[in-house]
Amino acid sequence: MTTRQILNVFEQYQKARTAFVQAVADLSTRPQNIETLQNAGVMSLLRPLLLDIVPSVQQTAALALGRLANYSDDLAEAVVKGDILPQLVYSLAEQNRFYKKAAAFVLRAVAKHSPPLAQAVVDSGALDALAICLEEFDPGVKEAAAWALGYIAPRTLR
Repeated sequence: MTTRQILNVFEQYQKARTAFVQAVADLSTRPQNIETLQNAGVMSLLRPLLLDIVPSVQQTAALALGRLANYSDDLAEAVVKGDILPQLVYSLAEQNRFYKKAAAFVLRAVAKHSPPLAQAVVDSGALDALAICLEEFDPGVKEAAAWALGYIAPRTLR
């Protein structure tokens, strides 16, 4: 194989990952698709894409997870059980503003369903990461962090 052919294989792989996360993010906006996505194991397929080398794949995977978690407590619980929260929290400090907004959306989507899920978000270390996001220059990141904290606080303070 030539160098060009080998590089073409990698290019196709990147395009396939991008197309997959974009399709899942789009499908997850429609309630009638949620059960099928869940039964297809979408959560376990999205999780490794949060660590993808391509930032747009990471951000779109986080957006899709947020949309799914926002839909129901079962899917929010799947985010917690899938150990996705620590991965999101860890990445919050390192990523660009688009990823930070999407990650804060996932944290908010999980926390909104119940006090135990909000506590799981707290236990993942999200409070410190979200507090740092409040100091970001980008107002969208600040807003997403404030929304997430707004959903966490009333469900965890006793």
